[in-house]
Amino acid sequence: LRVDGLVKAPLVLGLDDLLTLPQVSLRDDFACLEGWVVPELDWRGVRLSTVLNLAAPLPGAAWVQASFEEFSIPLSIERAADSLLALTLNGAPLAVEHGAPVRLLVPGGECFTSVKWLDHLELRAEPAPSRAKEVALKRLGR
Repeated sequence: LRVDGLVKAPLVLGLDDLLTLPQVSLRDDFACLEGWVVPELDWRGVRLSTVLNLAAPLPGAAWVQASFEEFSIPLSIERAADSLLALTLNGAPLAVEHGAPVRLLVPGGECFTSVKWLDHLELRAEPAPSRAKEVALKRLGR
């Protein structure tokens, strides 16, 4: 996971690095654009705010652009603070089909905000355009 942009200390963190950071749990329903809901999933991982604090955001950093390849979403710093870098699901290591090694979870967000296979966090003054919903709908054939 690469963390860069408006930060004092750019980071590159592997799974082992993330596992050494304080872990927290999040129980949340997961709803998809297709209309289905999986209730009360138990996610465990690192608060996004913990990783951002390690990178030391510079003044003016107001947005986090969370990405995997062309799939990218902007989150305000405030919204990012409540988010989780999920490493496990229901007590087991996150499976590849669920976004391993690290998946972003935005509590209360639409499913496409929970970026699978997260590999880049860029801190920015302004949000970059989001193509996440467009990409998600395309993958669903809509």
